[in-house]
Amino acid sequence: MSAEPTENGTNIKRIRKKRKNFLANAKKYAKKGQMGRGARMSDDLYQYFVGILDAMKQGVEDEEERVALVNNVLERTKGEELNVVGNQLGCRVIELLLPFASAEDLERFMDILSPELRRLCSDNFSSHVVETLLRVSCCRAVENLQNVDPEEDVPIKKKKKSKTDSKYSEEHIQKCYDFTIKICKYALNNLEDFVWDNYANHILRSAIKCLSGITLLPGEKPKTNMFKETVKDDKGIPPHLMTMEYKVVPDEFKEIVKDFANRLSSWPQFKDLPYQNLTSALLQVLLYAVKNVDSSITKDLVKKLLNESFAPDDWVSNESDEKKNDEKVDADMKEDVNESVAITATPLPPVFENQSAVRLLEAALFVARKKMYTQIYAKCFINRLGQLATVPMLNFTVQRLIDNCQVKEEFEPMFDELCGKFSALLFCGNSGVLVAIAKACLRIRARQTQFIASLESALNISEDGKHFSVCCLRLLPKEKIDLTTLDKEYFIHVHGSVILQTILQFQRPAKAVNSLLELSSDELMVILADAKGSHVADAFCSSTCVGVKARDKLIWKLKGFYQKLALSQYGSRAFERIFEAASDEQKVKIMSELSDKSSLLNSTSYGKLIANKLDLATFKLSQKKWEQARLKKSVVEK
Repeated sequence: MSAEPTENGTNIKRIRKKRKNFLANAKKYAKKGQMGRGARMSDDLYQYFVGILDAMKQGVEDEEERVALVNNVLERTKGEELNVVGNQLGCRVIELLLPFASAEDLERFMDILSPELRRLCSDNFSSHVVETLLRVSCCRAVENLQNVDPEEDVPIKKKKKSKTDSKYSEEHIQKCYDFTIKICKYALNNLEDFVWDNYANHILRSAIKCLSGITLLPGEKPKTNMFKETVKDDKGIPPHLMTMEYKVVPDEFKEIVKDFANRLSSWPQFKDLPYQNLTSALLQVLLYAVKNVDSSITKDLVKKLLNESFAPDDWVSNESDEKKNDEKVDADMKEDVNESVAITATPLPPVFENQSAVRLLEAALFVARKKMYTQIYAKCFINRLGQLATVPMLNFTVQRLIDNCQVKEEFEPMFDELCGKFSALLFCGNSGVLVAIAKACLRIRARQTQFIASLESALNISEDGKHFSVCCLRLLPKEKIDLTTLDKEYFIHVHGSVILQTILQFQRPAKAVNSLLELSSDELMVILADAKGSHVADAFCSSTCVGVKARDKLIWKLKGFYQKLALSQYGSRAFERIFEAASDEQKVKIMSELSDKSSLLNSTSYGKLIANKLDLATFKLSQKKWEQARLKKSVVEK
């Protein structure tokens, strides 16, 4: 369960839907005598796979044990590969193990599955194995290109020697290369059938991603394997990111991507593809792919989508439905928001009536260049931003529009259109738009003072800047906050924390800085010991626009609280940032405070970590030796 804030600032518990446990279900099927869904597996092999899945879930930390496990399991599948990949449990295990398969085992699966591609690509279980096999083979095929200058890149077939060391032989790399080309061309040749198939459509997407070198799509989380040591800290691409990372791929791969784009864009029903979930998702991947392949094709695709699908010249709005929705929005707004921020209803282009099309529009905004971006803004968004930003489904599109704006002359009209709607955005809960605006103000270096003024007005603290930081962190107007309980734990909004951090990096962050420094030490502790509030210390200590005197004052205000800060989970990370920003003299004073009760510091894992990082034991023995050790360490790091 997790807590969510209500309109009056109190927290309510939201019950999360319990996730299905695949392993528990597999064991349950086995007890009933049902060896999973899909193709039939022998009882012994099914029970063996259940045990393997259980062992993988527990974690296999030793690399040799992991290699042995993978080899043994794949060895057991010899002669039954098609039955295994067609079974729900078997397909899951093979999908998890293929990335670690030896060259021999991977090639065996390539040879056995290739003749059955037509059937396997449309199967609800084996299609996942085909998809994984494609990703693994492509990864191995281009592995030796990743440290090569893209301008000097040549196809693998023409390369006599790998430019980087690889644990796979040239013969295996060549076979992986050939298999990748084979699967992708097979998918291209069957494009008309695969586009409409629920499972084959995913193979099309994987093929396009592999060919174009896409690592992760915007907002996509990396697939984590069940082996514990293979789970990465990377949590995916964060919001408000405007760049993507691509692998280096051969020119032959890029040519096939162009074929995919040309074939799809020439379809008579192309203009209808954005309005279905399956085809919209495919077009999104295609847009991200061609961005790395050919800028002219990207421009043609986006232009075709804009003029034929998103906002054709002859579109007609459904005025009756819009009128009902607008009346409902206005009625809700007038209950709690001043009439001056009422939303003016305007007809919306067809793209905003369908969620699948909206997501494709966001992808188009991401890949569009300046001129194309301006056309999208003019045809779909201009004079409609206030209305779109207050709609639950569409406010994310407004965020992506602002995120991808790079020109001051375009951003300023957007800001002017939205600055009077801050109260409405807070009321309807679409505070992500405020985050996007704040980040754009920082990135483009425009309208920063106006943003702070508009936010103050929305939070009703224009005359009293003392509580700016607290109201911003909670994203609640001043009258809804009990100001007498600021030294006790309270809910901090994640968007409020990000907005405050961004404001601290503005060119003139005086109001945010002063409001933080006017808080008492206990009130600061509540913020810095919070999961979301602790990041405020990062911005405060790293911002070039926050003065040295302000940082000194913050360090002085926390005197006597550093040990308490270091003992907590999130306070300890805030403590590290503050300690790094402190002068040498201040660091000695902080260390003296910690050393007074060092045994208490070692009572929690976080405090112990801080004590070890700062070498508190050495400081207690000799301050001079500690200073010399710190100096030597800083020289080595430089």
